[in-house]
Amino acid sequence: MLRFILPLLVVFSFCSKAYSQASVTAQAFAEVISALTATETSQLNFGRFSPEVQGGQVIVTPDGIRSASGSVILSGGVAKSGIFYITGAPDAMFSIQLPTGPAVLTHQNSNKTMVVSNWVSYPQAGTGTGILTNGQQFVYLGATLNVGSLIDNPAGLYSGAFTLTFAYN
Repeated sequence: MLRFILPLLVVFSFCSKAYSQASVTAQAFAEVISALTATETSQLNFGRFSPEVQGGQVIVTPDGIRSASGSVILSGGVAKSGIFYITGAPDAMFSIQLPTGPAVLTHQNSNKTMVVSNWVSYPQAGTGTGILTNGQQFVYLGATLNVGSLIDNPAGLYSGAFTLTFAYN
């Protein structure tokens, strides 16, 4: 009889409904990182020059090298790339967004203007192009200044503002 009961018990044990439950305690984590900060440490400066008869362009590269085209003659004065000090979480990646359009520099004593365009940076602009090595990074900015003739752009100081955006990825 045991021969018949044992197989029936096996069959019924697989057919019966079993209710069971298990609980587990799990963990979740989050890490708050330092805020990303940007400070201008050196202003973009095209230096001194004379546009002469036709004007042209003054170009400053991210590494501070200046050149001219057209009838523009470079003179003394200090030309510099813009330099920005970025701080935040160590080894975090960040993006660099250059100005979306030109910046206008206005003569201090008149309404005459020059336009800054063709923005370039080192590290290159884009998503995830900068890395905060030990929580810091310098970003270098260059651009092209479009200059009119001496009549369009008389002697004097020109200035203007533009916006760069730095963000964590």
